[in-house]
Amino acid sequence: MQVVGVLKRFLIPVLIAGMLLYGGQWALGQLLPPPPGQGAPVYATAEVVRGVMRVAVEGVGNLQPIFLSSLEAPVEGFVETVLIERGQRVEPGQVVMTLKSDEIGYEVADLQFKIERMRLELAQLLGVAPTRTTEVDPSLGIGITAPIGGRVSELLVGRGDAVGQGSAVARIVDDSRVVIVAELVTYEIERVAVDQEVEIRSPLFDGSMRGKVTLVDRTPIPSGTHFVYRAQVEADNPGLLQPGMEVFLTFATAQGRLSVPREQRIDRYWQEALVRSLAQGTVDHTAVKEWARVKAGDTLLTLGGEATTQFIQGRQLDIRQKELELARKQGVREQLVVRSPIAGVVEWVHVRPGTKVMPGWGLAAIFDQSRMNLHIMVDELDVVHLQEGQIARIAVDALPGRSWEAKVLRVDMQGRSQDGIAQYGVSLEVGETAELKPGMTAHVSIHIAEKPDALLVPIEAVFEQDRRAMVEVLGPRGPEAVAIVLGLVNDRFAEVLEGLEAGQHVVTGSSLDRLDRDGRDGGAPPQQEPIPVFPKTGG
Repeated sequence: MQVVGVLKRFLIPVLIAGMLLYGGQWALGQLLPPPPGQGAPVYATAEVVRGVMRVAVEGVGNLQPIFLSSLEAPVEGFVETVLIERGQRVEPGQVVMTLKSDEIGYEVADLQFKIERMRLELAQLLGVAPTRTTEVDPSLGIGITAPIGGRVSELLVGRGDAVGQGSAVARIVDDSRVVIVAELVTYEIERVAVDQEVEIRSPLFDGSMRGKVTLVDRTPIPSGTHFVYRAQVEADNPGLLQPGMEVFLTFATAQGRLSVPREQRIDRYWQEALVRSLAQGTVDHTAVKEWARVKAGDTLLTLGGEATTQFIQGRQLDIRQKELELARKQGVREQLVVRSPIAGVVEWVHVRPGTKVMPGWGLAAIFDQSRMNLHIMVDELDVVHLQEGQIARIAVDALPGRSWEAKVLRVDMQGRSQDGIAQYGVSLEVGETAELKPGMTAHVSIHIAEKPDALLVPIEAVFEQDRRAMVEVLGPRGPEAVAIVLGLVNDRFAEVLEGLEAGQHVVTGSSLDRLDRDGRDGGAPPQQEPIPVFPKTGG
């Protein structure tokens, strides 16, 4: 059996007191005659032997799990399902419960829409795909493009002009078709319908063109002494017609041709767009001239300069910020499916289906039972022999006869005084603790020294005299005090370096130790009882 204990100074106060008491009783016994009816003293002895001497630092503490994971609600919501119970074993990534939160779903969808819109707007300015907007070099500037195909009717800025966000820079018209809004009287509007063909003639040139009714509005509009109604006519423009020109219309109705005797005016071209700058900057160059034809997407002019660079950078940062916020919200949404972060055992579950939870509320706790921590206190005489990485053994009262390996993780550098002796904290990690439970009391033994062939005497045979370690060797004429030099000491044995030899017998106790209980008031002396001799093993 392994001998456990602590390497102590042999002048331990308790040992000194015991040995002095024994020494005093022995001396008194030499001076006083034995009580009437009592024979010679009876001595208990132990043989000085050679054996294994083991020295260890010991302590007691309670097991605690190394990893205790507390699962918390990420957002406000409700518990949908609970898939675990107290004491259940779980694995990493295992779904333990699910939560429901409509709010986080709305927030994710809103952010996705905002990011898509911001990317589209910046993509239009930079002339790239929306997915590449945050990759473009801001110093390359911004190209302002034509939103529709047509003719540049006005170019409102030139090279070197400063442009503000929202400023008009050009006007584009699609003059491939014209729109005529005809004003008709009651009997005329009653015969006109959508998709009817219309003949268009101009007094400025010979011939006619074909158009079609695209809209009929039968809402009466006051005009002088009567009401008029509107009908919209669209027609391809051969290049001769312009807004403001006067024309005559003849409708092909179900009742026959209907000629309107009153002149009508061309209202507008089919499409017109006032191009505005969506960014700040300075015009680097213009790519078109007035009345030039362009297609939708063609570059009209390019903005550059510091203001444009800062504008692009700001838009790119806004997109990245929204994307980070979206990632965080999506992460929170994923946490609605609660998973175990570790392999372990469920310690407690605080919710059930239907429970309303708030951010940070505890849902459950899981601890890792495969390894545990242990904290003990050792005194200043022992702590000097300890260091991180030392191997220890622990035992628990609940499982006698078994032990587990542990390792010293940390030794406190500063102690705390307790009863005049400094105490130091020592933390250990215990492995393979699946059979143990948190809170169990563990007895720790940290091996620090061992000698395979040491000369050993029982610790109770050692006493102090004149500041020297002494033992009593039993000879033919009785006990004789012998000075010795001690080596390793534990709670059962002391190693003798000098002063004794194997085979000698040392006194561990005698009947004189009962001097105070022998009835010195005249009572009858007790019967002599044999005192067991200490085992002859050394460790």
